[in-house]
Amino acid sequence: HRYIRKKEITMPEGGKRDRDDEDRRRDRDDGGKGRDRNERNGDSRNRIRERRDRTETREEIRERIRRRDRDDIKRDRSPMAVRPRLAGRMRRERKTVDRQKICPLLLRVFCKLGEHHKAEEFKDPEREPTDDEFQIYTWKDATLGELTSLIKGVRKAARRKSARLSFAFVYPDRQGKKVVRVVGQTFSTRRSEDGQKSLSDLHFETGDYLDVAIYLK
Repeated sequence: HRYIRKKEITMPEGGKRDRDDEDRRRDRDDGGKGRDRNERNGDSRNRIRERRDRTETREEIRERIRRRDRDDIKRDRSPMAVRPRLAGRMRRERKTVDRQKICPLLLRVFCKLGEHHKAEEFKDPEREPTDDEFQIYTWKDATLGELTSLIKGVRKAARRKSARLSFAFVYPDRQGKKVVRVVGQTFSTRRSEDGQKSLSDLHFETGDYLDVAIYLK
């Protein structure tokens, strides 16, 4: 068996002092490099600030895109103008109406059993289907479910268990012709996803008519 002894290394007197002198000399020689290092650190901090500024700019761009999409929908209320992603975002950003301070609007509702009214029936204001009409006062934050309960109080057919209500807006297009656009459906005895949508979510504007078709099994 061989035993290896560790040699004890002893530092001669003055060795520590010599090493400190060498360190000082090296720091003196690396003075320029130290400055370069500080400049590099300063550049990196400036880059971080630029990235933060760039992030704020991106948020401003997103806000501009949101405004542009809302303006497009206000100009064109066709179903193709409503993007699903944007519709969900607008539902999340829904603003409730203070019904104690804001006056309600008069909504003309036309109900028909089995089908919607045709756009030609609203062409002449004097020949509108007033026999199927009733009027309610409501607000733009009223949901289709809330309107369903009001219609059930007026129309007996809507109170049946098998009743399904289809809602449509009647309004003039860019050329002035009346358009009937289906916006959602609800049920008499069970909830539906469309029942949570409000008139403002569906881009209702004051002066539009509400056409309701009641379907029975």
